[in-house]
Amino acid sequence: MSLIDFRDLVEKYSFAEHAARADKYFSTLDLDSPVARKPFASPHEAAELCAGIAAILPDLMLFPTVRVLDFGAGTCWMSRLLALLGCEVTAVDVSRKALEVGERLIRSDALGNKLKVEFVPLEGPDLPFADSSFDRVICFDALHHVPKQEHAIAEFARVLKPGGIAALHEPGPSHSRSSQSQYEMRMHDVIEADVLVENLIAAGKAAGFTHAEMALYSSRAVKSDLAGFNKFLANPWLSRAGRNLTRHIASEQENRRTFFLAKGDPVAHLDSRSTHGLLADIELHAAPSDFGTTFTGSIANAGSTTWRPSFSGLGAVNIGVHLHDGDGRLINADYFRGKISDQPVSAGVRTPVEFEIPYPEGRDHFELVIDLVSEGIMWFEIGRSPVRRFRINRPDASVQAIA
Repeated sequence: MSLIDFRDLVEKYSFAEHAARADKYFSTLDLDSPVARKPFASPHEAAELCAGIAAILPDLMLFPTVRVLDFGAGTCWMSRLLALLGCEVTAVDVSRKALEVGERLIRSDALGNKLKVEFVPLEGPDLPFADSSFDRVICFDALHHVPKQEHAIAEFARVLKPGGIAALHEPGPSHSRSSQSQYEMRMHDVIEADVLVENLIAAGKAAGFTHAEMALYSSRAVKSDLAGFNKFLANPWLSRAGRNLTRHIASEQENRRTFFLAKGDPVAHLDSRSTHGLLADIELHAAPSDFGTTFTGSIANAGSTTWRPSFSGLGAVNIGVHLHDGDGRLINADYFRGKISDQPVSAGVRTPVEFEIPYPEGRDHFELVIDLVSEGIMWFEIGRSPVRRFRINRPDASVQAIA
């Protein structure tokens, strides 16, 4: 039997006809079908999909309220995962039926009803969104179904804001010739195209993306005995386990392409809603007063992202203080909040501060641990930012800096 050429299917139907065929396929699905259980439809597929998710999530630099376009969302399983991470997701697909199934799956439980997901069917190859509408685009195993891949890449660049990232997880250059692809094309007339990443990166740069990066990873672990594991840790590039791992990755990536397209410098457009680059340098002097301990000094943004103004909501950067007893045991993890600035604080900027922390009731000997907190995101110490510790003795009105 001769191989089906995916290009013949691309030319055979119009956009509307491709959408109609996708609708016909998804109209057969219900909430109990294996496809509706993605990414956990089967153990083998789950391993591959979860590895792909793990490969793209860290470098997407997500943060709560980030606007994400899930292109080719299908039954919207990726949209649900992104929304669980606090993203505001727009799921788009050529198939209205697929989006209907996805919406039913997401809204079928109490948690799903609270997730921020919008469902938008595509009426043509152009995305129905204004320029610079999204912070991120995800295309997970969808571009190889698209008739005009380069046009989709150009649309990603258009709708992304400066600093935006598009992450794509796709099969590779021989995808159309696999037995599974041939079966799908023969049975359903669905496009199962090859993905030539060189062409897509070139199209992306022509459309406004500034740089591209490939992801190298494997969906399976390479196993070793303990001695081999320790040799790997000591000298990974010369160990047998290290060589096996490299061969395993290369074999798996032969027909897999996971890559990122960036529109400018993503880090330069992040702020303290992200955990990325939250670092401070705290310089303080302390003096006792009648009602508390007065601190004066300055705090520098020693990280790489802008801090949102103090007390401005999610991601606002405030002074945060833990209260410990005289022996260093934690009493109150959220004893005090203080202001750094009413304005955003850029990386490298040092801001003068002055604040008073009231004495805890009924305690003459205690410790104050002074940190910064991005509200709703992270205490800076978790990211290895140094804190400042002060031991307070009220009877002799002394303050001792201990770290």
